[in-house]
Amino acid sequence: MGRVKRLPWLAAGLLGLTLAAAPNLPKLSVPKASLARLTSGGCCTGTVWSPDSRALLYIDRPPGAVRAAIYSVSAAGGAAPGVRFPRIAFYSPDLKYAGLPQGNDTIALRLSDQKRWTLPTQGAQLLWGPGEQVAYTVSAQSGNYDRRSARVYVAKLGQPARTVATLYGGSALAWLNASTLLVSGKASAGLRDRQLFTLNIQSGARRTLASALNFRGVQPSPGGRQVAYSVTFDSAARNGLFVQPTSGGEARQLNWFGSYQWRGNNSLLYIPLTLNVPAHVLRLYDLGSGQSRPLLDLGAKVQSGDWQVSPDGQKVAFRRAGDGNIYVANLP
Repeated sequence: MGRVKRLPWLAAGLLGLTLAAAPNLPKLSVPKASLARLTSGGCCTGTVWSPDSRALLYIDRPPGAVRAAIYSVSAAGGAAPGVRFPRIAFYSPDLKYAGLPQGNDTIALRLSDQKRWTLPTQGAQLLWGPGEQVAYTVSAQSGNYDRRSARVYVAKLGQPARTVATLYGGSALAWLNASTLLVSGKASAGLRDRQLFTLNIQSGARRTLASALNFRGVQPSPGGRQVAYSVTFDSAARNGLFVQPTSGGEARQLNWFGSYQWRGNNSLLYIPLTLNVPAHVLRLYDLGSGQSRPLLDLGAKVQSGDWQVSPDGQKVAFRRAGDGNIYVANLP
């Protein structure tokens, strides 16, 4: 399939990836992946899993197509990709709603009956929440980003949006549950540090999880009970990769670095950033035991950190460096 320029869309929340130097890891026997190639010709961008883990969705404009669309291909392989959505949009993780930019507004569209709601987002991206709730952050349009004021709004579709927080140099990042957002930002423009905090959208109560110059790769666990994040270019005491309960408590600093994603609520999959290797190895970190182990030798290198764990935790998909196609492998 033909290449397409990058187009912004959101179907599965925030998938922030952090890359950093990896420590020397012991060489152990690692199962070799049996790869299924799902696309050809260099294909696509914006790859995400379907909610049922049976297919991969991505943006493409194959040769001869009038415009780009969102395609779907079976994760089992053996079937040609087909158009899933002819319109590029910001789809909800369950693929039941679409956010359609329209000037300074966003149209929230329920796909089942085409019902529409207009939200005054000023071009901001929607965070889809439980129970037909959305959140978005409207920032000032000029000035240094670190000092820009921003307002976080929430709305239940069909009801007026309301402001739940004002901050500087930050935004809402994710929904943790039906009443709680994960947010990063500063309390005032002149402060050095940002806070990573939870926000109760009903009471306004905040719980500060961490303070740092900046946070990268912020990823809440699927159940919203923990959050992984990294801190870089700060003090030596603050830099590192951390996992922290969103209910409060001490952060756990991990002794490895790499591109990471959650596998369920109690383990992280990661690819160490190591140079001059013929293939990437996927490793698993178990939060219960605090131990890390090699899980799968992918037999190829992942292109630009573009890999995705399926929602059921049973498969991994990635774009292969060299040919740019999507491959999938079953996880042990």
